[in-house]
Formats: sequence, structure tokens, C-alpha cells
Amino acid sequence: MVVGNLSLIAHTYHQTLSQSASIVSVFAWTYAIATPLLALSTNHFNKRSLFLILLAVFLAGTLLSAFAPSLPIFLFSRVMTASVAGLMESLMSVIAYQLATTDQQRSMLVAWIYTGFSIASVVGNPLGTFIANLWRWQDAFIMVAIITVLATVVATNLIPKDLVNEPASFKERLVLFSDRRIQLAIVFAICSAGMIFGYYTYIRSLIHQTLGFSLTALSLVLLLLGVLDVFANQLSGRLAAKNGIKRLRPFYVLDLVLLALFQFSMQNAWTGLLLLCALVFFFALFGSPIQIFVLDVASHDYPQATTLASTLASTLNAIFYNVGVAVSSFTATQTLKVAGLPALGWNSLVYCAVALLVLLTLVRMTDREAMRG
Repeated sequence: MVVGNLSLIAHTYHQTLSQSASIVSVFAWTYAIATPLLALSTNHFNKRSLFLILLAVFLAGTLLSAFAPSLPIFLFSRVMTASVAGLMESLMSVIAYQLATTDQQRSMLVAWIYTGFSIASVVGNPLGTFIANLWRWQDAFIMVAIITVLATVVATNLIPKDLVNEPASFKERLVLFSDRRIQLAIVFAICSAGMIFGYYTYIRSLIHQTLGFSLTALSLVLLLLGVLDVFANQLSGRLAAKNGIKRLRPFYVLDLVLLALFQFSMQNAWTGLLLLCALVFFFALFGSPIQIFVLDVASHDYPQATTLASTLASTLNAIFYNVGVAVSSFTATQTLKVAGLPALGWNSLVYCAVALLVLLTLVRMTDREAMRG
């Protein structure tokens, strides 16, 4: 909602486009900080009850976003929703892990969770942009509130009441951070998120202002990008089930090449559009492999509990993805101030290069661990 309507929100609160990027950063930093704290402090809660409480907080924050009279109140509403969004994602992964019976099923369930987010982008982002252009951007948040109510009804009826709780101490939960493979996976998640949001923070402006597509075409382009994201997430699940970390390498090399061509491609509407489509598709491939990798490491080497491993894996990915979003949104803003929208590709290229180096190191470490095993 925010990324698609960032320029409209900035206009409402009398901010420049670069100043309004703080809205994205506030959400991402809150998400990153609140998720681990809530995950550690709510381990003893019944998962179904906790999930429903989180949905209620998310609903309240979304309604406040729709009716916020000033930017500070709007930012507070984003803090409310961000504080619970990460734990909701983690709980979904935990529930999927508990219900899965095989490794293949586990990989595909994680992929479907990511696909759910992608479908939300396919429907929500362009629909939110369309509603904002037709009426007001606030009405797009009202739409999200209605969908949240429906989601709460569905969750109430579908989530099992007898999900297993497996308490563990703070020390047991934090020991995973000492593993070098997990540390590298964290850096990889940060840089991968930075790679996409190094330019995607300003996707509306890139499509409308730089490439010259009309506001009507903007919604269609966002829909197209969302559809590509859905298909990519399904492919991501298949990669995760078949040594996904190794199979990501050629895609990151392609990302590096595409980002090097970003500024030149943005000089033409159709080459720019093709480039954006390719980048969105390749980026979405990383989600399931890295989450399954973290989950497998946790399950194999830190088997305090199956649920604990799943919580750590999903939480790590959610947290540090949003650290990447926050950092890259900031650097994108600085790049925009100095060099303009088409130069955002160079900002993303730096994150991509680091992600590729980390990925290659991670693959070598995994191979060595396999040989020792």
C-alpha cells in the first residue's frame, strides 16, 4: 500500500518524495526490532490465540493509517502494524512446519506462504494504486482493513486449537546466532532485500515518471510484476526442495548484469519494463531456499525442538529482510538526491554484489560440512 502510493502520501502530508521514504524505513525497522522481541516473549502463548490477537492489532493499525490526520500519527499507525506483521509471518511458518510430514511438503508449504504474500501484491498493490487514483489513498487502507477482518474469520475457523508449544530459554533460542552459516545467511537476506528495495522503494515513480507510463498503465504494470512474483515463488519452493542455495548462484549473476544495465535500460519505456520484470522474477527466487536452509541448519544442529527451529528460521528471515529494506531505502533516498531515479540501479548493484559473494561463501561452507558429515 505504501510503496505503491508513496508519492500520494507524501503530497497529503506536504513532504517531498525523498522525505516520505522514512515511512518505509520506519515500518521496516520496527518490523526488524519488534519481531525477535515478540518471538522471544510470547513462546509460551497458544499459537492460535496469539495469531488472532496479532490480527486484531494489525487491524487497528490499518484503520488508524486510513484516518491519520497528520504524518506523526500515520507513522505511529505503521509502527503498530509493523510490530505484529513479522511475528504473524513467523507463526504461519511454524504452523506449516508442524503440519508438514515430509521435507518436500515442508519446502512447498513455505513456498505457498511466500506465494500468499505475492498474491497479495498481485491483487493488493495495483488494486490499492487503482483505488488511490480513483478516490483517495486512504480508501486503499480501508480495503486492507476489510480483508483483515475476513482473514481473521478464516483463521479462527482453520487454525487448529491444539498446536504444540515447546518452551525454551532465551539462551537456547539465541545460540543459533553463533553459527557462522546462520550469520552468513543473515547477511545474505539483508543484501538480497537491499538489492530489490534499492530501487523498488520508488517503483511508482520509476514506472510513471521515468518510463512514462500513465497512471492507468501503472496499475497494470504493478499487476504484471505481481503475477511474475507469484510464479517465481512457486519456482522458489521447487529450488528449495533441491539444494536451493547452490541453484541460486546463476540467478544472482544475472541480477548483477541486469542491475549494471539498469540506468541505460531506463532510457526507454519497454527496455525498462522488461528489466524490471526480470529483476522482480529473479529476486523472488531467494525466499524459500534461504528460509529452508536456516530451518535445516537449526533442525540438524540445534534440535532443542522442532517448533523452536521453525520459529527461529522464519523469524530470522523476516527480521533481516526488513533490515535490508530499511538500509536500502535510506541509501536509495541518498542516491535519488544526488543522481536521480535512473541511477537507483547502481544502489541495488552494490547489495547484489555483496549478496553474491556471501552466497558463494555459504555454498563452499555447506559443501565442506557435507564432506565432513
